[in-house]
Amino acid sequence: MKTSTAQAPGKKIMRGPAPVKEKRCLACGKPGIDARRRYCSKECREYIDWVLSLSKGLLRAVNARYAAFSFTDDRVILDVFPVWSKHISRFVHRRTKGNKPAKDLKNLVIRFGQEWHNIVNNNRSKSYASLYLVNKNHKEGIHPNSIRPAKNPRPRLSKEEKGCLDMLKLQTTDLTSDGCEGTIKTAYKRMAKVYHPDVGGDEETFKKLNDAHEQMLSWAEHPQYTSRKALQDCWSYDGAASRWSPPL
Repeated sequence: MKTSTAQAPGKKIMRGPAPVKEKRCLACGKPGIDARRRYCSKECREYIDWVLSLSKGLLRAVNARYAAFSFTDDRVILDVFPVWSKHISRFVHRRTKGNKPAKDLKNLVIRFGQEWHNIVNNNRSKSYASLYLVNKNHKEGIHPNSIRPAKNPRPRLSKEEKGCLDMLKLQTTDLTSDGCEGTIKTAYKRMAKVYHPDVGGDEETFKKLNDAHEQMLSWAEHPQYTSRKALQDCWSYDGAASRWSPPL
């Protein structure tokens, strides 16, 4: 854990824990959700998935190679990098009070979709309508690499191995470092002080802890990972796969 330091003349250095970033729902930004969850509710996740799927029509119309969706308290932002462009185009829509970001994104997509269709209906080609929208919303100062999703390796675990992590009070992210074997051993020693029968722990639970320790050490000897493309703090779209990925 990182610590913050404060010092006054003639006094000892005082150390305390650094502020921990509050866990928020990936779909709506609601704070205070359970540390092991990514969304505040199933309905919230399903709605953002539906709206992002709806946005693919606009992204295909402008032939997007990559895109990124993010939101603040006052606006939703859709950054698009077309295959034939060297620049990012930024589509922005003001948030409506009481709306979830997904609903405001839906309004953004509908608004620009209607504009695209209006151009086509005025005897313009589809390619002209796409080019017009992209150039109209061209945003200087944003490097295309900023929305290019990078590969992120994640430990691949069975249901049983995930249960072992829970027993050791570890997170999946604890297995991504080179020293994950030491992390597993340290976690085992910490939990043994709680569950060992000599200190009042339950013998059956302590046996399960030993099994979990051995199984995770076995995983650490031959770790397996899955790799997915994603961005930090915003949703990312890969045009080649026509797929949205949640933030890291």
